[in-house]
Amino acid sequence: MQKVLLSDLSQFVKDALTRLAPKNTATIIALRGDLGAGKTTFTQALARELGITATVQSPTYILMRKYQISNHKPARPTGGFQTLIHIDAYRLENPKEFSALKPEQFLSDPKTLVVVEWPEKVAGALPPADLTINFSSQDAGEEERYIEVV
Repeated sequence: MQKVLLSDLSQFVKDALTRLAPKNTATIIALRGDLGAGKTTFTQALARELGITATVQSPTYILMRKYQISNHKPARPTGGFQTLIHIDAYRLENPKEFSALKPEQFLSDPKTLVVVEWPEKVAGALPPADLTINFSSQDAGEEERYIEVV
Protein backbone atom coordinates (compact mmCIF):
# COMPACT_ATOMS: atom_id res chain seq x y z
CA MET A 1 0.00 0.00 0.00
CA GLN A 2 1.18 3.48 -0.71
CA LYS A 3 0.77 6.43 1.62
CA VAL A 4 -1.38 9.11 -0.01
CA LEU A 5 -1.90 12.56 1.43
CA LEU A 6 -5.54 13.55 1.27
CA SER A 7 -4.39 16.75 -0.43
CA ASP A 8 -2.97 14.55 -3.23
CA LEU A 9 -6.08 12.39 -3.58
CA SER A 10 -7.14 14.18 -6.76
CA GLN A 11 -4.06 12.92 -8.61
CA PHE A 12 -4.61 9.41 -7.25
CA VAL A 13 -8.19 9.53 -8.59
CA LYS A 14 -6.98 10.69 -12.02
CA ASP A 15 -4.52 7.80 -12.13
CA ALA A 16 -7.25 5.34 -11.12
CA LEU A 17 -9.58 6.63 -13.86
CA THR A 18 -6.91 5.97 -16.49
CA ARG A 19 -7.01 2.26 -15.53
CA LEU A 20 -10.65 1.94 -16.60
CA ALA A 21 -11.27 0.64 -20.11
CA PRO A 22 -14.54 1.22 -22.00
CA LYS A 23 -16.91 -1.74 -21.93
CA ASN A 24 -20.49 -2.72 -22.81
CA THR A 25 -21.84 -2.62 -19.25
CA ALA A 26 -21.42 -0.39 -16.22
CA THR A 27 -17.92 0.01 -14.83
CA ILE A 28 -17.56 -1.02 -11.19
CA ILE A 29 -15.03 0.25 -8.67
CA ALA A 30 -14.96 -1.70 -5.40
CA LEU A 31 -13.72 0.16 -2.32
CA ARG A 32 -12.53 -1.98 0.60
CA GLY A 33 -11.42 -0.82 4.03
CA ASP A 34 -12.48 -0.32 7.61
CA LEU A 35 -14.78 2.45 8.82
CA GLY A 36 -13.04 5.80 8.43
CA ALA A 37 -10.39 4.45 6.06
CA GLY A 38 -11.19 6.92 3.27
CA LYS A 39 -13.68 5.22 0.95
CA THR A 40 -16.22 8.06 0.93
CA THR A 41 -13.46 10.66 0.77
CA PHE A 42 -12.14 8.90 -2.34
CA THR A 43 -15.65 8.90 -3.86
CA GLN A 44 -15.98 12.64 -3.16
CA ALA A 45 -12.66 13.28 -4.95
CA LEU A 46 -13.78 11.05 -7.83
CA ALA A 47 -17.03 12.98 -8.16
CA ARG A 48 -15.14 16.30 -8.23
CA GLU A 49 -12.82 14.92 -10.89
CA LEU A 50 -15.85 13.92 -12.97
CA GLY A 51 -17.22 17.46 -12.71
CA ILE A 52 -20.00 16.72 -10.23
CA THR A 53 -20.70 19.85 -8.21
CA ALA A 54 -23.34 18.37 -5.90
CA THR A 55 -22.34 17.51 -2.35
CA VAL A 56 -21.40 13.84 -2.25
CA GLN A 57 -22.36 12.20 1.03
CA SER A 58 -22.10 8.64 2.19
CA PRO A 59 -25.26 6.71 1.32
CA THR A 60 -24.95 4.57 4.47
CA TYR A 61 -28.60 4.92 5.45
CA ILE A 62 -30.20 5.13 2.02
CA LEU A 63 -27.74 2.63 0.46
CA MET A 64 -27.41 4.36 -2.92
CA ARG A 65 -27.05 7.85 -4.37
CA LYS A 66 -27.08 8.76 -8.04
CA TYR A 67 -25.28 11.75 -9.59
CA GLN A 68 -25.39 13.07 -13.14
CA ILE A 69 -22.02 13.80 -14.69
CA SER A 70 -21.79 16.97 -16.72
CA ASN A 71 -19.85 16.43 -19.94
CA HIS A 72 -19.74 20.09 -20.89
CA LYS A 73 -16.21 20.60 -19.52
CA PRO A 74 -13.88 19.27 -22.24
CA ALA A 75 -10.80 20.03 -20.11
CA ARG A 76 -12.05 17.43 -17.61
CA PRO A 77 -12.39 14.06 -19.32
CA THR A 78 -15.14 11.90 -17.83
CA GLY A 79 -14.29 8.66 -19.60
CA GLY A 80 -17.66 8.82 -21.34
CA PHE A 81 -19.51 8.27 -18.06
CA GLN A 82 -22.79 10.14 -17.66
CA THR A 83 -23.88 8.79 -14.29
CA LEU A 84 -22.11 8.04 -11.01
CA ILE A 85 -23.82 5.54 -8.71
CA HIS A 86 -22.45 5.49 -5.15
CA ILE A 87 -23.46 2.45 -3.09
CA ASP A 88 -22.64 1.81 0.56
CA ALA A 89 -23.43 -1.84 1.27
CA TYR A 90 -22.34 -1.71 4.92
CA ARG A 91 -25.86 -2.17 6.30
CA LEU A 92 -26.85 -5.01 3.99
CA GLU A 93 -27.22 -8.33 5.77
CA ASN A 94 -26.91 -10.48 2.63
CA PRO A 95 -26.42 -10.08 -1.12
CA LYS A 96 -30.14 -10.67 -1.81
CA GLU A 97 -30.96 -7.33 -0.17
CA PHE A 98 -28.95 -5.70 -2.95
CA SER A 99 -31.78 -6.51 -5.38
CA ALA A 100 -33.91 -3.82 -3.69
CA LEU A 101 -31.67 -1.26 -5.41
CA LYS A 102 -32.82 -2.60 -8.80
CA PRO A 103 -29.25 -3.05 -10.07
CA GLU A 104 -30.47 -4.31 -13.44
CA GLN A 105 -31.47 -0.70 -14.18
CA PHE A 106 -27.91 0.63 -13.94
CA LEU A 107 -25.50 -2.30 -14.32
CA SER A 108 -26.27 -2.72 -18.02
CA ASP A 109 -25.49 0.92 -18.88
CA PRO A 110 -21.92 1.41 -20.21
CA LYS A 111 -22.16 5.14 -19.39
CA THR A 112 -22.54 4.40 -15.67
CA LEU A 113 -19.70 4.30 -13.17
CA VAL A 114 -20.66 2.37 -10.03
CA VAL A 115 -18.65 2.84 -6.84
CA VAL A 116 -19.37 0.27 -4.13
CA GLU A 117 -18.22 0.60 -0.55
CA TRP A 118 -18.15 -2.72 1.33
CA PRO A 119 -18.37 -4.87 -1.85
CA GLU A 120 -17.90 -8.05 0.18
CA LYS A 121 -21.45 -7.53 1.52
CA VAL A 122 -22.89 -7.97 -2.00
CA ALA A 123 -20.53 -10.66 -3.27
CA GLY A 124 -22.28 -12.74 -5.89
CA ALA A 125 -25.00 -10.13 -6.48
CA LEU A 126 -22.62 -7.81 -8.29
CA PRO A 127 -20.43 -8.55 -11.32
CA PRO A 128 -16.68 -8.62 -10.64
CA ALA A 129 -15.20 -5.18 -10.08
CA ASP A 130 -13.21 -3.57 -12.87
CA LEU A 131 -11.01 -1.95 -10.25
CA THR A 132 -10.62 -2.74 -6.55
CA ILE A 133 -9.06 -0.23 -4.20
CA ASN A 134 -8.05 -1.08 -0.64
CA PHE A 135 -7.89 1.65 2.02
CA SER A 136 -6.33 1.72 5.46
CA SER A 137 -5.98 4.43 8.06
CA GLN A 138 -3.95 2.23 10.42
CA ASP A 139 -0.69 3.99 11.35
CA ALA A 140 -1.63 6.88 9.04
CA GLY A 141 -1.83 10.50 10.10
CA GLU A 142 -5.11 12.40 10.09
CA GLU A 143 -4.46 13.83 6.62
CA GLU A 144 -3.15 10.67 4.97
CA ARG A 145 -4.28 7.15 4.11
CA TYR A 146 -2.71 3.99 2.82
CA ILE A 147 -4.24 3.07 -0.53
CA GLU A 148 -3.62 0.15 -2.86
CA VAL A 149 -5.12 -0.53 -6.30
CA VAL A 150 -5.44 -4.25 -6.98
